[in-house]
Amino acid sequence: MTTLTVRGLTKSFGGTLAVTGVDLDLSTGESVGLVGPNGAGKTTLFDCIFGQLRPDAGTIELDGRDIGGLSTWRRARLGIARTYQRLEVFPDLTVRDHLLVALEASRATRRGRLWRDLLGLSEPSREDLAAADSVLEAVDLLDVADTPVAALGLGTCRIVELARAVVAQPRILLADEPSSGLDERETGELAHLLRSLQVERSMGVLLVEHDLGMVEAVVDRVIVMDLGCVVASGSFHEVMRSPAVERAYLGSP
Repeated sequence: MTTLTVRGLTKSFGGTLAVTGVDLDLSTGESVGLVGPNGAGKTTLFDCIFGQLRPDAGTIELDGRDIGGLSTWRRARLGIARTYQRLEVFPDLTVRDHLLVALEASRATRRGRLWRDLLGLSEPSREDLAAADSVLEAVDLLDVADTPVAALGLGTCRIVELARAVVAQPRILLADEPSSGLDERETGELAHLLRSLQVERSMGVLLVEHDLGMVEAVVDRVIVMDLGCVVASGSFHEVMRSPAVERAYLGSP
C-alpha cells in the first residue's frame, strides 16, 4: 500500500505564512478531502507536494522515501498525478491524444523526446492505444475519442482532464477543484466518475473542493485548513459539525 506522508510542511511568501506545520497522510485506496476558505493554503500545499514549490520546512515522503528534493516529473514517474482548478487542455488535440500524450509524458526522461512525440514524429503503441481507450470507455468518452476538445463543453473537458490524469495509473492523485465552473448535474457526474476510478484503480485521492456535496460523495475523511493550518480532521459529518470549522469555513460567528 502506497502512503504519502507530509510532516511539518511550512511555506511562506514574502514573510506571509501560506502553510504552517501541516501534517497529512494518504494511502492508496482512500480518498481525503482538503477543504477550507480561499487563502487557506490548500493549493500551496498541493504545489509543494507535486514539486512546483519548495517548502521552507517539513518533509514529504512516498512509501518512506523523501521526495522533497525531486523535480515534478520525477514525482510523476513515482506515481503522483495532478489536475488543476484552471482547465489545462490543448484545444486542437483530440480526446484520445490527450491520454496518449500523458502516457508518453509519464515515461519521458528527456524534454526533447516528449516534444518529438507531441509533434507527431512517432506513432503510439498498441498498448498505449488500448490503455487510453480503456480509460475513455470507463468515463464514457469513447464516442468522442477522435473529437478535438475545443468542440466539447466544459463538463466534458473536465472529464478529459480526469481521464488524462489517471491513464498512466498513478498511485496518488491530487485533484484541485475539479468541479470548478460546472453545474450541479455535471458536478454529480464528475464526483461519481472520480469515486469509481479511485476505487477501481486503488488510487489515493487528495481532493481540494469547495462544493461540499461533491466532497461528501467522494471522500472517506476530511481535513479542514484555515490560514495555512489544519483546524479539524475526521469524517465528513464530524468535521462539518465542528465549531472550529463553522467559524473558519462556513463563516459562523
